[in-house]
Amino acid sequence: MLKRLGYIILLLCLAAQVAAQDTIRLQDQRQTVELDDRFLLDIVAEHSRQRADSLAAMDSTQLSSREADSLLAVMQEKLRQDSLIRDSLRIDSLRWEEQRLIHEIGTQVAVQDIRVEKHIFRDEEQDREDILRYIRQQYSPWYKEARTLVQFTQNYISPNWYKGGNSSFALLALAKGQINYKKDKFVWENTGEWRMGLTTTGKTDSVHKVNVTDDLFKLYSKVGYQVYSKLFVSGAVEFQTTFLPSWRQNSNQIKSTFLTPIRFNISIGLDYKPLDWLTINFSPATYKLVHATISDSLRVKVTDYGIVEGQNTLSEFGSSVRVEAKYKPLREIEIYSLLYFYTNYRQVEFDWQIDVDFIINRFLSTHLTLHPRFDSTVRSDEPQHIQFKELLSIGFNHYFR
Repeated sequence: MLKRLGYIILLLCLAAQVAAQDTIRLQDQRQTVELDDRFLLDIVAEHSRQRADSLAAMDSTQLSSREADSLLAVMQEKLRQDSLIRDSLRIDSLRWEEQRLIHEIGTQVAVQDIRVEKHIFRDEEQDREDILRYIRQQYSPWYKEARTLVQFTQNYISPNWYKGGNSSFALLALAKGQINYKKDKFVWENTGEWRMGLTTTGKTDSVHKVNVTDDLFKLYSKVGYQVYSKLFVSGAVEFQTTFLPSWRQNSNQIKSTFLTPIRFNISIGLDYKPLDWLTINFSPATYKLVHATISDSLRVKVTDYGIVEGQNTLSEFGSSVRVEAKYKPLREIEIYSLLYFYTNYRQVEFDWQIDVDFIINRFLSTHLTLHPRFDSTVRSDEPQHIQFKELLSIGFNHYFR
């Protein structure tokens, strides 16, 4: 009996040892697969960098057949010889890319659309993310991107500073997401944005210590159908409102507050996309709705929004032009511009928002905002002038793709 028990214990120990060895071997295999996946991405990323350096003076979309044959031959040989990569790729999009490379060996199609962004400083990890993003875009009609930004400016001036002045602190928080769908000739674009800016007033405002400089919640959705090359028939819906109370200087009168005002636009027109990063929209049929809450406690001056005094809603038809551009000359520099023009054939509304990001690394950036605006729809006896806002800040910035 004791002998049998001893044999059983011995067998259990041997089984545990074998299982432990298998676990270690499987862990080693996972590490090998991960390294090989990175090697595959490095091949494509390195080639893209070489193309950017050697063809800087040429059209970046052109690729000689010799370069294409050379790269594809190397990648095909790597994929054919290493069965571990072919059988164990963790990312489906890479497996699809592998099959396409095998079938299209010797052609330029497979590598022309795969490239890393031009950059000042090399970042291999970011290169791999760029390659994966391009591959996903080729095999999925959906495009998703989101970013968060929290930045601030601060200065301190002592009371006895010989030139005078006031200490101040400003905070800017931004969250923006985009989900687009494109298949054949159908396009559906969706954007959501929330902005919040606060600043200390110092001695310039004796009533309030902190005031709101930026407050916006916006949802924008547009559907389009391609009718000719770069021309689309489109329809768009936009919703805007505010959340935080904003006061006039040295006064308790509120300029805007929670859900006041609410802006709602519906437009039908044409989209022209001459470049990948530029969209020009002309909507001869645009419906504009502005709503504000009126009460003695809020003391909101509704005429600032074009609403007739004593009422709380503005409803009218007109025409609009919207020009949107998102341009990245380098990975470290991103320029976003949104110009909006609306007219009801009596007054005009002009709004131009320009955001420039100087990216230090994947978590830090410097942000510059320029925002000129003109609105003659305001119901006032005083002449209207161009409004302007500018902000330069540094802080946290991160993309989710």
